[in-house]
Amino acid sequence: MNPPDPPDTNASRFRAFFTGAGLPVFILAASAVYEIFLLAVIFAPVNSGPWSVFSEDFKIWCFRYDPRTGGMSWGSVWAMLLQPLFVCGLTAIFGWRSLTRLQTRGSFRRILNPALAGLAVGLAAVGSLFATGWSAAERSREPLPFPGERIRTALVPPEFRLTDQMGESFGLADAEGKVVLMTGVYAMCATACPEILREIRQLLDELPAGLRERLTVVALSLNPEYETSDVMMASAAGYGFTHPEFRYLNGDPDLMHDLLTRLQFSPNLNPVTRQIEHANLFHLIDRNGRIAYRLSLDQRHRQWLRDGIVALTTEAAAGSAGGIVRIP
Repeated sequence: MNPPDPPDTNASRFRAFFTGAGLPVFILAASAVYEIFLLAVIFAPVNSGPWSVFSEDFKIWCFRYDPRTGGMSWGSVWAMLLQPLFVCGLTAIFGWRSLTRLQTRGSFRRILNPALAGLAVGLAAVGSLFATGWSAAERSREPLPFPGERIRTALVPPEFRLTDQMGESFGLADAEGKVVLMTGVYAMCATACPEILREIRQLLDELPAGLRERLTVVALSLNPEYETSDVMMASAAGYGFTHPEFRYLNGDPDLMHDLLTRLQFSPNLNPVTRQIEHANLFHLIDRNGRIAYRLSLDQRHRQWLRDGIVALTTEAAAGSAGGIVRIP
């Protein structure tokens, strides 16, 4: 008579994993890794190497993070943080009977492998996400050559005549033959406007004198109802801007809002924060009065802004329209 077949050890272990405490422990361990990962992303220190690069990009995509202010959509943050806790709660409810049996040292030894497997799977998933995300974030930060004429336009800006911080009248026709860098700001802004003005200040300081004299900076008031000449003068002086190189312009509020909308700054008052939300745009207007480039505060656009100004002011200094049709 043949002896009975030996028990299938692997099959027994497989069944024990799903019917005992193995699966709940595995899920709890993997969820714990994910929760720790989210917390490490949310509270990652700034400029601390690859992790901060990855974390910033992750928060921008998932939590609508604003690097300028540090603000995030905390509703999205809590929604994502609660997901692994919800999974852990369901696991504890459905695996409660198996988990309550883990009272002896031998029982804990039996679930050591599922716990380690859960940690390993969680770390592998997090590591893969980090490697992929960091690589993509690094590629997005790689400088691309300025496209130049390939993205150049010849748009006609709307005509206007406004008053600057010194009480002088100004229109684009007054800058004929020069390059105009136009943006929109307001004095009480605490988020993007200071960054826009610091960017312009740094740009002017970097520009060679021969090209700088070919450039006029125009800042349109995004808060025309409340910005007086004194307010605009104090704001310009606070960043070291001098007149007439830098002109802070304002006028009739209805005309200003129409102009800002046509130039796509589109300011809107946020009823919660009481801040004016607006597009962070730079219009580069060439010596012929055409909008040549429209750029933003994006990191890549900041370098293109410099390249565009150098190209246009060099073109203005040479007295050439660079292939763009001259205004009669």
